[in-house]
Order: sequence, then C-alpha cells, then structure tokens
Amino acid sequence: MIFVYLLVGYLLLLKLLPFILYPNYLLPGKVENYPALLELSKKLRGSNKQQTLENVFQYLREKHASEDKIWRWKNLVTLFWVGDFSTQAVLEKNCFLWCHTQNRLLKSPLVNSGMFRAADVQIGRMFFFNSKFPYQGISIFIHQYLLINIDGTIFKIDPFYNIFEKLK
Repeated sequence: MIFVYLLVGYLLLLKLLPFILYPNYLLPGKVENYPALLELSKKLRGSNKQQTLENVFQYLREKHASEDKIWRWKNLVTLFWVGDFSTQAVLEKNCFLWCHTQNRLLKSPLVNSGMFRAADVQIGRMFFFNSKFPYQGISIFIHQYLLINIDGTIFKIDPFYNIFEKLK
C-alpha cells in the first residue's frame, strides 16, 4: 500500500503539478523582449538561422548548463518556484535553470534576432521515456525541449541535456 502512496505522490509532484503550473505545458510560453535580452539577441545573431541557433544554444550551455547540477539541494528547491515569471533576473548569471526557463531563454533571443518567427519554435515534451535522453531514457521529472524549424529542417534542441540534433 505504501508503494501506491509513493507512486501517486511522485506522479502528482513531479509529473502533473509541473504540467499545470509551469510555462510551455498548459500555460503558454511567451517571448520576452526587455532591453538586456534585446541586446543579447543582437550579439548572438549569426550570419544565418543555423548559426544564430548555435550561438544561442552555446550561450545557454555556458551560462545555464544544468544536467549535472540538478541534484544539488539549492537547485531542487527551485522546483517550487512556479508560475510564469521573467527571465530578466537570471539572464547574465551563471546559474542552474530548469528546462522550461532555459527554453524561454532559447526562444526569446531567436525570435528577437528577427531571423525566427515564434511559430518556428515548438515545444517537445517528455513525460516518462525517451531513448535519446541520459539515464537510459527515463525522465524522473516532466521534461521539455525545443523543436526548431529552419527552412523545413527540424532541429531538436535541449540545452538542459546538451542535445543539438538535426531530425529531418
């Protein structure tokens, strides 16, 4: 019986509540455009769409790489910061960010660069299993990544797990 309670608690806390409370699941994601982000978007703009995507991805990996920091206590407690808040406070910090915040920091500079439309950037979601992810493809938490359309070619982009993959 205790297993059932643990399973229900796990599903509620790490799968259902994030789906309801975090952006890009039930809550729509948005593109931010505050001054520092607009300046960063200009700085990261490349000579073409793919170069711009690579620049923004690399920026996130340098500032907010997260997969190896997730189990630190100070990072786990940020799981309870819910809602749709601005990324302005974390833009230039070297800090841990959950996937939904990284995705906003990936999408916003792409759209603000003028090279991408918001429709070119779609959210992919992982609830339990995906063979392309670390840990034998099992996600303990609900997870999201981005699917970027560059002239009909789809790229799977996940700065949280360092995935930059051309799908088709």
